[in-house]
Amino acid sequence: MRNDALDELDNVPSLTTDARDHEFPADHHHDHGRHAPAYAAAPTKSKGPSTAPLWTLVAALMIAFGVLGWWSHQQIELMSQQLVATQESFARISEDAAGRIQDISGKVVATESNVTSGSEALRLQVKGLESKVADLSKQLQTLSSKQADQGKRDEQLAADLKTQQDATGQFDGKLKTLASDQAALKAAQGDTSKIDAQLKSLGADIDALKKQGNPNVAIGRLEQDLLVLKSEQENRPAAASTNTSEFDAFRAQMTRNISTLQSQVQNLQQQLNARQ
Repeated sequence: MRNDALDELDNVPSLTTDARDHEFPADHHHDHGRHAPAYAAAPTKSKGPSTAPLWTLVAALMIAFGVLGWWSHQQIELMSQQLVATQESFARISEDAAGRIQDISGKVVATESNVTSGSEALRLQVKGLESKVADLSKQLQTLSSKQADQGKRDEQLAADLKTQQDATGQFDGKLKTLASDQAALKAAQGDTSKIDAQLKSLGADIDALKKQGNPNVAIGRLEQDLLVLKSEQENRPAAASTNTSEFDAFRAQMTRNISTLQSQVQNLQQQLNARQ
């Protein structure tokens, strides 16, 4: 780009005339006068050099400089306008950028606040889940201990059931023994009835012997036999009645015990079925 303000105008030639412009023609004229022949013709009038081209050049230069100055001024004004427009554009861009930066800053702050609140909520949810997991772990441990205790109880119930089954087998054996004892008592009662019949026959024999006369030896022997049989008769029914009452009491007790054991066995069986 040209800078017309720095152009140097010191080398422009001067348009004025000085004495040197007239020396040569004058000397030449004088020399010509001195050396002119005698037969020279009539003298002619001499003309000076023309300055019209010089003035034309000066005018052209002045016009060129004027045009150049005007063009430079127009360019400077245009550049000033462009500079002002550029500054205004930069100002608008700066304002827009500042607004956008503020918007972005606000969005960033809002995003950070949302992220912070979301992180806090997530942290609270994690803590809640951790507490729930801890509670579930405790419940699982409690359930495991309860299951272990229940397993021990089931084993104890199975052992009790087996013990009661063994006791029931023993009671069955005792019942069989009691049944055999009862059969023996019934047989003893049959023997007692036979003894009563014998006593009656002996009493009849004694009465018959008394009517016959004085068979002392036979009567004494019969009386002794009668006393022995009577004593046996008195002892047998007493013993039989005593054994029968004891047997009845024992049988009732055994029946109650068996009923209790059967109910307990049924309860245990129901509990085992419910566990399964």
